[in-house]
Amino acid sequence: MKKEILNKIQKVVGKSNIILQEDDMHNYLTEWRGVYSGKAAAVIKPKSTNEVSRVLKIAYEYNIPIITQGGNTGLVGGQIPFDKNHLLLSLEKLNKVREVNNIDRSITAEAGIKLSELQNICMKNNLFFPLSLASEGSCTIGGNIATNAGGVGVLYYGNTRELVLGLEVVLPDGKIINNLQALVKDNTGYSIKNLFIGSEGTLGVITAATVKAFPQPKEKYTAFLKINSPNKSIKALRIIQESISTPLTAFELMNNRSIQFVIRHIPKTFAPFSKFKWMVLVEFSSLESSDLEKERIEKTLNGLIDLGLVEDAVLSNSKSQSKNMWKLRESISEAQKKEGGSIKNDISVPIKFINKFIHDATSISKKNIPDSRCVIFGHIGDGNIHFNISQPPKAEKQEFLKKENHLRKKIVELTMSLDGSFSAEHGIGLARKGDLKKYKKDKLILMKGIKESIDKKNIMNPGKIFDY
Repeated sequence: MKKEILNKIQKVVGKSNIILQEDDMHNYLTEWRGVYSGKAAAVIKPKSTNEVSRVLKIAYEYNIPIITQGGNTGLVGGQIPFDKNHLLLSLEKLNKVREVNNIDRSITAEAGIKLSELQNICMKNNLFFPLSLASEGSCTIGGNIATNAGGVGVLYYGNTRELVLGLEVVLPDGKIINNLQALVKDNTGYSIKNLFIGSEGTLGVITAATVKAFPQPKEKYTAFLKINSPNKSIKALRIIQESISTPLTAFELMNNRSIQFVIRHIPKTFAPFSKFKWMVLVEFSSLESSDLEKERIEKTLNGLIDLGLVEDAVLSNSKSQSKNMWKLRESISEAQKKEGGSIKNDISVPIKFINKFIHDATSISKKNIPDSRCVIFGHIGDGNIHFNISQPPKAEKQEFLKKENHLRKKIVELTMSLDGSFSAEHGIGLARKGDLKKYKKDKLILMKGIKESIDKKNIMNPGKIFDY
């Protein structure tokens, strides 16, 4: 890239906020699993929306592609540049909270603020932001919005899309669109914000957002259920929802293998049951705290045991116990990484097909790689299953990964035959482009039309989601 262009950008952001040396870019150009490793002309770190706008105006003038990055926690390669003539735009310095609005129960924050920090700021203001992910200590709210992140609270609060009230966006030519109102109702034509939610940086740069906040729960009741099959977990879910008014905010299914990996590799973790096939982590969030409410929950869980749907149940007696329960669930991906290569499938199917999907996907895995180990966990209440396949213990990682395309093809075919989605949470990026092209042709044509109308020069994250 011409030095004069980089000099212009440096004048905008300052010398300390542009990285030009390849070694210094490494953490930005390699995603955390090490699957995708890229290259770029520079890493740019603007400190304000105005600076983002000025950088994009320069990029637009010289037709320079921009790849926007939040916390670099994406799993499909969407946040990584792969060309020495591309610029990586890190939003890590756009990390301020602009407004905490207790009356409207909203918070306006810049895109680079970490999700965990946003949660903590809400807590300090007696509010609650329900988006929760295993990567919340690293991921940013801008990245969450750009990928329409899911997480463990979708069952009650919905995806990120349902939590966004307004956005501030910089378009490819540098124009700033400010729509940060804290409005629940705004029926004035096309929903512009929803074009950018889940767009993975292909239409513009999200620089700030106004998101919904909720009353802070006064009590959370966390429990582990020992269950014999996914099918029984679904029946238990519906009975719980029909039997108790306390909001059920999480219902997380995990197989034995996933928990054993955690216990093996993550210090100070333990399973509440000595033998089990499946466990479900259940959490209720309440605006009141009473012995009567806890008794109702205990009665409901005991009723599931009496019905034969649950074999055993353990209800947390303290915040530390609850934290330890969640540690088991949130450490699965980290623990699986230590077991070598893995083939990851982030799918969703109608809840009625979850049992069939897990059964058939396991059969496919064993047929194609006999000693493979299936790590199965997910958000059972919204049909989202993470069906990951770890390499056999004595296998060579690279030899195992050579089978990924064939095995994923079979899993995706199964998913689509069950009216499902091949990407429930992670997005498209690079990894799922082929699936999108094969299974969503009409949608792809419409999306390309939107892309062409907003990003005429194709400088926003080119090559991601679809070829252009």
